[in-house]
Amino acid sequence: MNNYKIEISYDGSNFHGFQKQKNIRTVEFAIQNSLNKILNSYKLLYAGRTDAGVHAKSQVLSLKTCELLDQSFFVSLSSLLSDDIKIKKIKKVNQSFNPRYDAKSRIYKYFVEEKRNSEPYFRNYRHVTNSYLDIDKLNSLSKIFLGKNNFTNFSKLRKDQEPIREISKSKWSRMNNSFIYTIEGNSFLHSMVRSIVGCQLAALDGKIYKKQLIDALKTPQESRFNYVAPAKGLYLWKIKY
Repeated sequence: MNNYKIEISYDGSNFHGFQKQKNIRTVEFAIQNSLNKILNSYKLLYAGRTDAGVHAKSQVLSLKTCELLDQSFFVSLSSLLSDDIKIKKIKKVNQSFNPRYDAKSRIYKYFVEEKRNSEPYFRNYRHVTNSYLDIDKLNSLSKIFLGKNNFTNFSKLRKDQEPIREISKSKWSRMNNSFIYTIEGNSFLHSMVRSIVGCQLAALDGKIYKKQLIDALKTPQESRFNYVAPAKGLYLWKIKY
């Protein structure tokens, strides 16, 4: 059995998320649909799911097959994929490699622009807000998410899912007109990053207090926060192994 590590990027605008679902277009479905045309048998694994509309600068897959694949195979695969997906790197790896369980950490970035400074060509790739953004206040808020915390109120938990996650980086920066939130952790829950961003922006607008966020990370409330930033500003940026 041969195992290939594949790094891809994709524009999530026209996909209903990564994971394969019945009767809707997803990234996994598009890849499998192309592979089915040129491979008889294979097993495809991936590092993690992304929600509908979320983009990826770097998503990692593994492709296991009895066939020995050469460069011409991957040229063929690239030609079958839509322009929404790009194969960036391919490497033959140990059979035991698993893109999900071998990952040490995952990095996401979220891009926000103030409406007064936004450009129309970024409308599918940035969250545009009517608010004035204060990067110092945002970074004061971002620090509360560092370390091990309970993210029950900041995600859509599946039944019996462990809500404790460890965050090693949580920081805002600015590049030109874009405010960029970078978060790194061992793993993330469904909608967790978008909720963290949404809550920070809500706190900046005075819709929620910083202390409420701090308290919820230690002692979750009955219901999760309803401040969730739009998917279009979120990017799976890098997976570390």
